[in-house]
Amino acid sequence: MAKLAVELNVAEVLGTDGIISQYIPGFQARSSQLAMAELIQNAIEHRQSHVIEASTGIGKSFAYLVPAFLSSGKILISTGTKNLQDQLFKKDIPLINKTIVSGKQLALLKGRSNYGCIHRIDKYRLQRRFQSRQYLSIFEALKHWSEKTKTGDIAEFSNIPENDPLWFYATSNADNCLGSDCPEYNDCFVTKARRKAQDADVIVINHHLFFSDQAIREEGFGELLPEVDVLIFDEAHQLPDVASHFFGQSLTMRQYDLLMKDIIDAQTVEARDSKDIQELCHLNQKTIADFRLVLGKFNPKGEWRNIQHAPEIRAAVTELQRVMGQLAEHLDILKARGKELAACAQRLDNLIKVLAGFLQSSSEVVTWYEWNERSFRLMISPVEVSQQFRQQIDRSLYKSIFFTSATLSSNGSFDYFTRRLGIQDLSCATFISPFDYKKQALLYLPQNIPEPTDMAYADAFADECCTLINATQGYCFILFTSYRMLKLTATALSRRLKNKLFIQGEHQRSELIEKYLKTPNPVLLGTSSFWEGVDVKGDKLKLVIIDKLPFKSPGDPVYKRRLQRVAENGGNAFKEIQIPEATISLRQGVGRLIRDINDRGIVMIADKRLQSKPYAREILDSLPPMERALSLEQVLEFAVKL
Repeated sequence: MAKLAVELNVAEVLGTDGIISQYIPGFQARSSQLAMAELIQNAIEHRQSHVIEASTGIGKSFAYLVPAFLSSGKILISTGTKNLQDQLFKKDIPLINKTIVSGKQLALLKGRSNYGCIHRIDKYRLQRRFQSRQYLSIFEALKHWSEKTKTGDIAEFSNIPENDPLWFYATSNADNCLGSDCPEYNDCFVTKARRKAQDADVIVINHHLFFSDQAIREEGFGELLPEVDVLIFDEAHQLPDVASHFFGQSLTMRQYDLLMKDIIDAQTVEARDSKDIQELCHLNQKTIADFRLVLGKFNPKGEWRNIQHAPEIRAAVTELQRVMGQLAEHLDILKARGKELAACAQRLDNLIKVLAGFLQSSSEVVTWYEWNERSFRLMISPVEVSQQFRQQIDRSLYKSIFFTSATLSSNGSFDYFTRRLGIQDLSCATFISPFDYKKQALLYLPQNIPEPTDMAYADAFADECCTLINATQGYCFILFTSYRMLKLTATALSRRLKNKLFIQGEHQRSELIEKYLKTPNPVLLGTSSFWEGVDVKGDKLKLVIIDKLPFKSPGDPVYKRRLQRVAENGGNAFKEIQIPEATISLRQGVGRLIRDINDRGIVMIADKRLQSKPYAREILDSLPPMERALSLEQVLEFAVKL
């Protein structure tokens, strides 16, 4: 008979001949996994917190899940992606729960827009907003699905693609949700999911939801998440960038346009006799579109202070503020007529405040803009998030917090990561991979390729790609630092290779991977979103090619200000920020190749700076200990054995 959870230690579960081996055929105990689990179990017992780098292959999910389930506390696990969130909840956690006979109550909680909204589905279905038969049938199907589904998770409804604009009408967001005033509040899928989370012992969320909860608490509107004893951040390397987004504010053209549509919808239901407000909404839509046209005369992205005094910008801002104020006055009169009009009035008031804040300067934030052919956004972003993040976790009074990822350090140091989150006082630990990289992988640094800034680089890069892809017969990821280079290479390879090319942007990421796995000799070309969170094992991936070192563009307004601040304080921004950040990103990209103890393959980094610059050794020493090749002959010889 299996022992109860309270009687077990992590070694009895994850050690040699441990309980988990009875449930997973071929499970092999890993010393690093067990050591990490023991560290976490001891830390939970003594109310300690740690930053933990768990190299690829350790099995870090089990390393933190087992001690979490063996503890008596309430556990919150936050992941960087919905994919990992679903994997944990649907695969890993049920296995652990079964293995150690804990019987804990489990809950999966996603952001509001991941759940169907019964009220909005009914509202738009009955309004017959969509005239085509296809859309009408989709909303009838949505209605039927909403009556049958237990969770309301839109991932269950495959009739609408993941990012289709139609989901706006079938889901709610923080702006248009009516909350407890909604007629469907008691049956609301979001409300049900949150109630379940309040009662659960283990809750799985993602980083975006974690920061949404913190923002709601900050504003005094309650909370999404229950109080917990232990908080575990997986994919913790993403936290600083996610935090920067949530600690900032934004005003976007899409956000504004959707509000205008919602005001018109609310008026037709709650104040039909007040059609003049529709004219004001159309005027606002025209003004916001004109504002985008004015922005289009300047750089596509930049700091607001660089353009704010331009006469056309000042005129456009003045007009925008005028029509927003005019609409706000009318809405203030009408908001007593109905709940949706009242909600719209509050949303407009919030946008007016964001714009006012955007127009004020502060040394602690960066105000910046970005535009494309269809839209724009105005952003208020903090220069650093360390103080705000630390204050949040201290206020929450967690007994233990764990930050874990495969890539948190640069050249053996955690300083860059811990400084960004204000957690320099936490102890840090590294657990090495069980993979034998010297036997399993070869790192190729081509000598004859030009510098990335050289005009001949693109052609030379395509030549190297073709040679290696032919040597491995495909089964290749090519990871780029820019769309421009991706497009140039895709054009060149399509003319010279017979392999099927899968190019980012042609399909959703998950669909591209699915098609890649089903195709013989495939080649996938992708930018930043493919550098992490993609797990392809075995012979399906033999070659990973990286065009150049992933240094972030210094033209990014927030990044640029961070670099300036370090320099102003007498520091070396390149050494303190740019090198660690590029190193961590590069480690993520290289980490796509070896995902299993039996995997073998080649990594090519086609950046000559790794052979000529003083910082090259620091970056190379941070990568897995692969054999290095400088000649193509060595690589081709290795490829024959794959």
